[in-house]
Amino acid sequence: MKAARALLNFLAISGVILVNFIAQPVFAAPMEDLTVLLSDSRPSTATNVTITYDQAAGGDFSAGDTIVVTFPTAMDTSGFASTDALDYDITINGVEETIVDSGDSCAGDTIEITTVASDVFTFTACAGFVGEAAGTVIVIEIGTHATAGGTGNTQAVNSTAGTYTFNLDSTDEDAKDALVAVIAGVSVSATIDESLTVSVNGRTAAQCTNNGGTPTIADTTSTSIPLGNNGATPGNVSGNTFYSGCQRVDVGTNAAGGYNVTVTQTQLLTSGANTIAEGTCDGSCSDTTLGGWETATNNGFGYCADDQSGNAAADAGIASGDQCDDATPGYYTFFTLPAVPSTDFMFSSGPVASDQTNIAYHLSVPGNQAAGTYTNVMIYVATATF
Repeated sequence: MKAARALLNFLAISGVILVNFIAQPVFAAPMEDLTVLLSDSRPSTATNVTITYDQAAGGDFSAGDTIVVTFPTAMDTSGFASTDALDYDITINGVEETIVDSGDSCAGDTIEITTVASDVFTFTACAGFVGEAAGTVIVIEIGTHATAGGTGNTQAVNSTAGTYTFNLDSTDEDAKDALVAVIAGVSVSATIDESLTVSVNGRTAAQCTNNGGTPTIADTTSTSIPLGNNGATPGNVSGNTFYSGCQRVDVGTNAAGGYNVTVTQTQLLTSGANTIAEGTCDGSCSDTTLGGWETATNNGFGYCADDQSGNAAADAGIASGDQCDDATPGYYTFFTLPAVPSTDFMFSSGPVASDQTNIAYHLSVPGNQAAGTYTNVMIYVATATF
């Protein structure tokens, strides 16, 4: 019995010893969160990659620690190298860190891109790296959006459509995976018709400025210009006196090359067998040459233009300084059908929502002009360049 009791005592003591000395497993802290963002998720398309992970409360990143990012093997990362640090940015809690090439002096407060091989990217905190507090957020940018020390010039290339796994492992934390989906792009199409809108609007005398020889200005409608009226008050034309009336032409177009508007007359101002000559303004204007016209005894029929809204004055057919409202406006005479007018009184070099220009008709007749009602029909031609 004594022998048996001794054996039992030995076994009990041995059991205690065995239990007390069994090694306990040690687990790293799991990181809080891991996300991977592709700038372009289309198959076989170059993409930038942004990796964000939130360290665990007990995990930190300090000198000698590594972060290992493993891309899906189906992705093409062959253009990357550990000797081109410009392709990589790392921010920790929003602060940009300095990335150095593999083989450079890895001693200061820097992070080295240590290796890039077989879709595996390893980043190592150098000996002088100032450790970050535990639980910080680390963002790794790999691609052309890495711009901290200079702009990256390499991108990964997606595989075929499908779901792929990225893996991140770090010294103090368990590895974690993130899934990304490579998805075929969706084509969106919309056809927009070509557009050109033109309207002709009557103007009151108060809305129509013409400084050439201070003419009597008539109210107009969209279809009539009763020269000789004083505003809306009917009146006749006297010799060697300026008369005027204007219309506003509005144009809108989505044409890439813009538009131009010309004006032409079907005939001279005519009453029976009598006509009013076009004249040459103060001696120099024609249907293609701009000229001043301040002297009413220099008789004829012409027009000036005045940019109202839309394009700046420099884009009007008659440039700033020569428009109706300037101190000394310039005038053209009219092309007469069947001639094709080549002079624009308004235009743009690109699309416009609404461009508005006044065109003022300017008349002076000689004192011996034959009596009669003189009429003409004016034609506006608007052309868009698509």
